[in-house]
Amino acid sequence: MTPLRIFSLIALLSAASSPCFAAEAPQPPSSSDKTAPSAASSPHQRDSTSTGAAEAPTAQGADPASASTPTPHQQQVTDPGRTGKAVTPQSFASQAAVIGKAEIELGQIALKNSRDENVRKYAERMIKDHSAADKKLKSVAAKDNLQLPQSLDPEHESLKMKLQGMTGSQFDGEYMKAMANGHDKAVALFGAVSQQPQMSDELKQFAAATLPVLEQHKEMAHSLHSK
Repeated sequence: MTPLRIFSLIALLSAASSPCFAAEAPQPPSSSDKTAPSAASSPHQRDSTSTGAAEAPTAQGADPASASTPTPHQQQVTDPGRTGKAVTPQSFASQAAVIGKAEIELGQIALKNSRDENVRKYAERMIKDHSAADKKLKSVAAKDNLQLPQSLDPEHESLKMKLQGMTGSQFDGEYMKAMANGHDKAVALFGAVSQQPQMSDELKQFAAATLPVLEQHKEMAHSLHSK
């Protein structure tokens, strides 16, 4: 082999090992490739595309209002002038017992602290009427298995303590004011409960029978308070 041919062979082998003959690295798909997932797509969008999930169709013919509107038996009377909470048979029985007990105890204070004849007569009427109503309520509570409180609630207990420290015209004014405001609430409560479907027949009858008496008490209280 001549030197010229040996030189040519060496040159040919060197060219074969040059980078120009190396395989090109794979290029990322172009943006025009519609099969590649878009970098701007969120994971949720890609998941939705890959799984092909679809939302459940909305039920046909359903009235949206019918799902949220309670029936008359589901509707509840609310406690007027207090918390605005729905009144249940138990809560009404408890409130009625406290109202009656308060009227009796405040009436007894009035007989000691007042010198006004009309105020004293009103107090005597409160003691008599609410004692009779309390007796009826206990009978209804026993039939309906309802628990009645044996003491006043904080509101009436505070009023009782306040009136115990007053006498004369000061007592008369505060006592009759409390009677007027209290009977406004009581009449509203008993009137609503007497027509409430979810109450037992015994409770509705008790509320309906007591309501006219409470209305008389209310009228008398406002009359005496305005003087």
